[in-house]
Amino acid sequence: MVAVDAGVAPLNGRWRLVRLEFDGEDGVRRTLTDVDGPITNPLGETVEARGNGTLSVADDRLALSAGTLINGHFYTYATGYSANGFGVAGLLDQATGRFTLPGSAMGVTLQRNDEGTVSLTGDTFGTSRLTYARAPSPVLVERISTVGVAMIREMPAPMTPLNLRVALFWDHVGAVPDTESNGVAVRFVGRFASYPIVLAGPPPAEVRSRVGVATVALARIALYIDQDASLTFNRAVDRPLAISPVGIAWRDDTPGSDAMNNPVRDLSPGYQYVHIHADSSLGRPAVTPFDNTHLVAPDMPVFVSMSAIPVIPDVL
Repeated sequence: MVAVDAGVAPLNGRWRLVRLEFDGEDGVRRTLTDVDGPITNPLGETVEARGNGTLSVADDRLALSAGTLINGHFYTYATGYSANGFGVAGLLDQATGRFTLPGSAMGVTLQRNDEGTVSLTGDTFGTSRLTYARAPSPVLVERISTVGVAMIREMPAPMTPLNLRVALFWDHVGAVPDTESNGVAVRFVGRFASYPIVLAGPPPAEVRSRVGVATVALARIALYIDQDASLTFNRAVDRPLAISPVGIAWRDDTPGSDAMNNPVRDLSPGYQYVHIHADSSLGRPAVTPFDNTHLVAPDMPVFVSMSAIPVIPDVL
């Protein structure tokens, strides 16, 4: 944690999640830090849990990612998924820490704490309290070798079809179809299916795009039924089942800041996991990175009961 006099310093800049306080489904108040620690869930099981996220603050925009991980992975619950994020336009009052949404009395308060952190409270968070510390230079991640988990929300899990595959789909500027890579067959055991993701170096040139001052690459993680058994996604035949709000992004080390209308303006050099969400300041999807200090996992929620076919939205 970098020591900062939050009482006088501007709130603008990048922060990282260091503490998350919330009321559990059993009514018990719980506190997580950014490092794994034991907690007991409502079933009486002891698990390792932590929080992760970043916060980007400007006078006219606020963007954050915030998630909780159990035994190293995001998870589904009755009404949603434990990886969250948003980006909104508004105005920041530096004196009070109040960030107010346009045309509304609703907003978020960034409460300055004595130790130099800020805690987010307000209409969006209910009784939860998210505390962020000033972020040092982001940890550079040049390669990825990890395991993601797809989790079906429904209990008990319905039967899943055969020929399931998970792959990365790299976004492109314009209407060019996404480029598929890292495809792997998966099989659900109960509600869970795991899949490896290995990226041995920077993404290849064909999946990179120039956006603002930097060159970037952005991959969505998707689960689909390989109905023609071709081992690749055929848009005319195969059916997408789930697209994760967690993606994988990469940025080169070109220095300089990006304009307000850039959907990947908060990326740092190298790889990072990101939350992909609607950004009201852009009127389109954008990304906010998770914190690389303790990496999250490239996980995916699966809502089998949904009748609508998911669509991979353009971000770049």
